[in-house]
Amino acid sequence: MFEPREYNARDRIGKAYIGSKSNIHNVHTVTFQPKGIATTQDRVVVDRWEICGQYYLFLGVFDGHSGSRAAHYASEMLPTLIRRKLRTFINSVGGKLDRDNIAQNEPKVTSLLKREVQKFDKSIGDALQQICPRPWELTEDEARRLIEEHSEVIERAFSGTTVALAIINLNERFMWAVGLGDSTVGLCVVDSDGNASGERLCELHTFKNPKEYFRATMAHPYAEQPIFDHEDRMLGWIAVARAVGDFALKLPATYTAHLFQYLPDLSGDPPLSAHVPRILTPPYIISEPSVRFTDLRPFWDTGSKVFLFTDGVDNLVNGQYVFTPRQQSGADPVDVVAGLLAEKIDPRIDSLLGHKTIPRWSGRENNRASDVLGNLLGGQDIERLEMVTDMARLQAKGDWPFHIDDTSIIVWPLSDG
Repeated sequence: MFEPREYNARDRIGKAYIGSKSNIHNVHTVTFQPKGIATTQDRVVVDRWEICGQYYLFLGVFDGHSGSRAAHYASEMLPTLIRRKLRTFINSVGGKLDRDNIAQNEPKVTSLLKREVQKFDKSIGDALQQICPRPWELTEDEARRLIEEHSEVIERAFSGTTVALAIINLNERFMWAVGLGDSTVGLCVVDSDGNASGERLCELHTFKNPKEYFRATMAHPYAEQPIFDHEDRMLGWIAVARAVGDFALKLPATYTAHLFQYLPDLSGDPPLSAHVPRILTPPYIISEPSVRFTDLRPFWDTGSKVFLFTDGVDNLVNGQYVFTPRQQSGADPVDVVAGLLAEKIDPRIDSLLGHKTIPRWSGRENNRASDVLGNLLGGQDIERLEMVTDMARLQAKGDWPFHIDDTSIIVWPLSDG
């Protein structure tokens, strides 16, 4: 039993998240947004596919920005497109992927997955250009009418989303991880002593990554430099280097100047129109994902886990917009999440987070994703648990606002259960 103050704090947190435990292979998920779960731009997908007599587990998180249209559309359409292409490919190589042919076919599946994500992104831009091939000819009234008639097409092209996927062949126990943007696919490995360690499976696509910073810098002429602000945001606008959508930064500036700026419910400082003069040599962000193949057989039934999360986890671990204003923890979110998934949490994790944790934070809910979330939000620290749902604090304006991003987590134990 909890004392009344902790009970109330936990109750408010519980009302701000949706947690689930799937009957599909015991997958645990949670999505959290303290300003109202209905406002989250994250999307979570869990599915099981039967392809040519083999079973595949599909896990995905999509972190939307500048609206939820792209994330929602990607979560609905991309899994189906990948499943169809994977089925076609498997049929073409004899009807199954197994350990006799995986060495030959793994690179082909990796290329297939990269190609499908990029084709899907291109289809969003193509749909926009089909309804609006000459944006520079639009008057404001014409632009507003076009938006009213084709709101979904235009809004999904303007908004953007990260993509993090895990596609696991359950029969053969191997996996492809797909990463686009700053969402994460990770592996928590538990050794024979019960110690947990984490490994990031896909590259993190932000401009704080030196590879992404260099790639983007070299893609644009010297006369246009600097293209990043002091927070490493492209054109002072966006922090992710790769994403689905975001066609304001992939197409000529005329789309922003004559169409996107008239979208309803846009807010920002500076306004969208202020970015137009800087959009000179698009694209500024790309949609090529990182894809990695992993043999899971050595980790099966060892207590190891696959996990996915959106960058709300990164923000909570970093701490500078939450519990430690202007002070970054320097901790690796993958290391922290893996540590929180151990049956016995190492005191080192408590030290990194700045509060005491508890292995099964969710109690009778018995949701491992909720366990991670609860420990990131404060663990046993009642004051912190209260802070994260304090609406006055969350809505306050100031030099350094208290901010909790949309946060979604998936946890799956490597087992046949």
